[in-house]
Amino acid sequence: MSFGLNAQEIHEVKHGETLYSVSKKYGVTISDIVKANPKAERGLRNGMSIVIPIFHKTIDTVDYLMHKVKPLESFYSIKNKYGVNEKDLLYFNPQLSQGFRSGEYIKIPQFQEVDVTEKLELLENENETDIFDELKNRINKFKQKDTYNIAYLLPLYLDKNDAIERESNYLEEKSEIYKKSNYALEFYSGAKIAIDTLNKAGMGLNIYVYDTKNDTQQTFDLVSKNEFDDMDLVIGPFYSKNFKIAAEILSRKDVPIIAPLSSKGNLLENIPNAFQVIPTKKRQVKYLSNFIYENYMHGNITLLRRDNLNELVNKLESGKIDSTIYLKNKKKISDEENYADWMISALEIDSLAAFKEIIVQGNVIDSIHHELDSMAETNVILIPSVEKDFVIDLITKLNATRDSNIVVFGMPDWVNFKELNYDYLMNLNVHLPNSGILSYQDSLTQYFIDHYQESTNSAPSERFAFSGFDVSYYFLSLINQFGGLSSKMYLEPKNLLNLNFDYNYKRNEKNGSRNQSVQIIKFENLEIIRVDK
Repeated sequence: MSFGLNAQEIHEVKHGETLYSVSKKYGVTISDIVKANPKAERGLRNGMSIVIPIFHKTIDTVDYLMHKVKPLESFYSIKNKYGVNEKDLLYFNPQLSQGFRSGEYIKIPQFQEVDVTEKLELLENENETDIFDELKNRINKFKQKDTYNIAYLLPLYLDKNDAIERESNYLEEKSEIYKKSNYALEFYSGAKIAIDTLNKAGMGLNIYVYDTKNDTQQTFDLVSKNEFDDMDLVIGPFYSKNFKIAAEILSRKDVPIIAPLSSKGNLLENIPNAFQVIPTKKRQVKYLSNFIYENYMHGNITLLRRDNLNELVNKLESGKIDSTIYLKNKKKISDEENYADWMISALEIDSLAAFKEIIVQGNVIDSIHHELDSMAETNVILIPSVEKDFVIDLITKLNATRDSNIVVFGMPDWVNFKELNYDYLMNLNVHLPNSGILSYQDSLTQYFIDHYQESTNSAPSERFAFSGFDVSYYFLSLINQFGGLSSKMYLEPKNLLNLNFDYNYKRNEKNGSRNQSVQIIKFENLEIIRVDK
């Protein structure tokens, strides 16, 4: 279990209420209320609105929101509103077996993630050029400064490294860095090259690095400090549970914040001055669907997906698994149903030359060869799964068919499946959606690698080191150009080392802005190439 925060509960102070009475009502400390509302330190006034930081738990991979029970609400009304059944509600809220109590908070599990950063449909008289022009014509509210204050919120785990060092000294052994600290160190080492580059170009920067310890309370305490009032930009935290806390506190300070790694769809809800670097799976897979329709609609298309729900329910009812494992796997099944819907979203099924769906019960498929049309010019296989073992097994069996006319479309997560055989990916013409592609032949890439190796004596990792450079260089360059950063500005699209950036689209501006840049990559001749140009 991990701790999260829903800091969006607004309480209007009534006559006679005190910090103590409000803290007791919501089950939070007076200190946390004051951190979230510095003006409350001088006491509460009748009619004053304050933010209540309500800490809660996230069970495994299942997120949930807090719902305040209204009079006469029931299992039936909650199911109608949120689509959650009685069994799952009782697991998260055992007290509901005694009935619903008006005013209490209950947990609503979120098996399906809502994306609040999606593109809005253009009106009949609108086009994208109009959207871009409107953004470009907005007045810049910022003024150039000599020096900018930039904060990095990173999971450095300094306390764990201290413990390792103490133990190593005791055992008289050479100490090693705590494994998870390396992610943050690699990211910042990449960022440092961007910082140095911009600094040499004349940008004045004060850089502050904070250790979140990947802890929600630590994150909350850090961003509640007065020093964050003067930040021009905050990069991080990495993890969504910590980012949500930091973003909600900083939104009230009007400080922009960047989510460099999380792809959560609801992360920027009601946080207008926040940016996400990684496009959502929905955005990437729907883009892939359009590519399939435009290029392979005349092929023999097969959607191959898993559906283990009945098996999962039987295991739960027979006692083979507990409720925690059930909920975790139910979320995965729900996710893969979404992935399948997105992957065929652009396909007009009835107008396709040939289409069929194969549903696999379990984690492996017995045989795939007999499902393919040996006479078809092209067998197009759609695999909307991120379960590594299932994907590896399926790719291995597809490769064994020796069918040279197969084209496979998969999920963006596959680039991280190091166990996938590269020859199989080439043989099967595997295509994936992606937010950027690294070219080792590029001069800027070589510049970065040389400087990274010189400063760290190690090779840069694509996910962390290159991302640290790309994210820092892109957003700091914008601040240097405009004097500040806002999601309501036109931000020039840019392709960097391993990431491409594009934040200009029609969206709900009460929420933050997410990178829309997506491309389709293919494995060919021992290289990864872009095919959607």
